[in-house]
Amino acid sequence: MNGLVDHVKWNKYKLPAGATIGEIDLSIGSVGEGKPVGLLIAGLHGDEGPWGAWAIRKFLERVQQSELRGTLRIIPAANPSGVEAGKRNASLDLIPSDLNRSFPGDESGLHTERAAATIAKYGIAGAEAVVDVHGGGNWCVNAFVARFPGAEDLANAIGAPFLMDRQPIQGTMTGYAHSLGAKVVLLEMGGIGSEEEAWANRVSEGIERALNAAGIVDTENKMPKSKSVAVGPSKVIRPSKGGIFLPVLKEKDVGTIIQGETITGHLLDPVTMEVVETYRAPFPETAVLLLRPNLIQVEGGTPLQIVAQPK
Repeated sequence: MNGLVDHVKWNKYKLPAGATIGEIDLSIGSVGEGKPVGLLIAGLHGDEGPWGAWAIRKFLERVQQSELRGTLRIIPAANPSGVEAGKRNASLDLIPSDLNRSFPGDESGLHTERAAATIAKYGIAGAEAVVDVHGGGNWCVNAFVARFPGAEDLANAIGAPFLMDRQPIQGTMTGYAHSLGAKVVLLEMGGIGSEEEAWANRVSEGIERALNAAGIVDTENKMPKSKSVAVGPSKVIRPSKGGIFLPVLKEKDVGTIIQGETITGHLLDPVTMEVVETYRAPFPETAVLLLRPNLIQVEGGTPLQIVAQPK
């Protein structure tokens, strides 16, 4: 049996994409009927697109229709033009806008505003639980979950390395869904690298446990194998100027706790390759939430790593 994936019904909603392209499809799937109603969404940022969609596919293949309770809506590529281009934001507006800062959107607005309005109308409206899948995408690897008030059970069930308590932000997809009374959880897990399939599997299993906690599925996978570590406010490590970033922390280090003053990376002069800045773990115990694992040219102020102090 191929699970829920064989039973999803897909609807395509047309979004304006300019005179040369015409229209682009936003696909929203649905499986099951009745309450409770859940929304599983990925790809609000286009550069994170395929990793979240891959995890969603794995979840839909594993969970059977007999294990579904109520209705599940699925949006694997919420920002289809961004996903297609591998860019964070769609380039179809006069000024590219962040879809995840555009809710509840505008049905008569620009491309991104209409995308948000379509997701709000056909995805969020009436949903009692929303699982928002993000990740490092094509430039980094992430290892944490945002835990919002009233939905602690969903966040705890995922089994991420780290949990970060957050308040809903107005204009975001989760903030808008929370304002309508839905339980919301935001994953920031996985991304490009040699372990991307392992992360996709881990995200898929976490989605299943979160939807178990929400009462939308009923499977045996209810408890994570390991307990997440709660962390305090995060700190973003950024270069003061442009150059070549040489990471010392690698893909295996994301999701771990390192000791204070551990060297995490260097900024190199792009011509001489001499070290011009060195970055160190800022806390006595430093949780590694996000990192760039590869040698790469960066601009000044670009996020290199995100760390936090365990509570």
